[in-house]
Amino acid sequence: MLPQTKGHRMLKIQILGGPGSGKTTLGAEIGTRFGLPFYEMDVLGMKNGTKHTAWIEDAFAIIALPGWVIEGGAMIWNDPILDHADYIVLLEVPWRTAAYRIVRRHIIKSLRGINPYPGIKSLISFLRNSRRYYLNQCRPDLVERMNRCLEEQRTLPASLDPEQLLTRCETYGVEIIQAPTATFRRQYLEKYTQKLIVVRNNADRARLLDLLAQERVH
Repeated sequence: MLPQTKGHRMLKIQILGGPGSGKTTLGAEIGTRFGLPFYEMDVLGMKNGTKHTAWIEDAFAIIALPGWVIEGGAMIWNDPILDHADYIVLLEVPWRTAAYRIVRRHIIKSLRGINPYPGIKSLISFLRNSRRYYLNQCRPDLVERMNRCLEEQRTLPASLDPEQLLTRCETYGVEIIQAPTATFRRQYLEKYTQKLIVVRNNADRARLLDLLAQERVH
């Protein structure tokens, strides 16, 4: 990590979006450009699996740092990160763009021998689930659970302790934590509208980087 220089403040940034939306690429660039620790959801996932307590512990460890950028797609356990972030960046891209990136990434990682989920079956399964996310398709029982989660989330206090977060994670389960649809994610983030930045194209991306550069010297 680059050292913090006099007159430069450390930023706290959460990047969210669907599969193939460009979270890791943008997060790595922001981390390098502004000297911030960068946390990848895939790396945390390999370590934590489905252990809610481990994810929550990581969330509180991250917010204790003076600055950070974290990319991912999860909800609920990372509420402390959303609460403490200076900016929440939501990447929204068309399904075709995401699908192309997913396939390209799968091929490149497979050729390099670093794909943790190799094989055409894994790719097809991932594409199928990702398509449901972008096209907002899910089971009726999941819709009901999403609605309950959103209704409760809108009335929650600004900060929850680890036990409260664990209860929410266990109540709604991994499917909700992973944000089943793009619409659900957007609705979940309505609570943070004042610091939410939606990035849909390269022009939005450039404006975001300019904003962060300006904020860093304030």
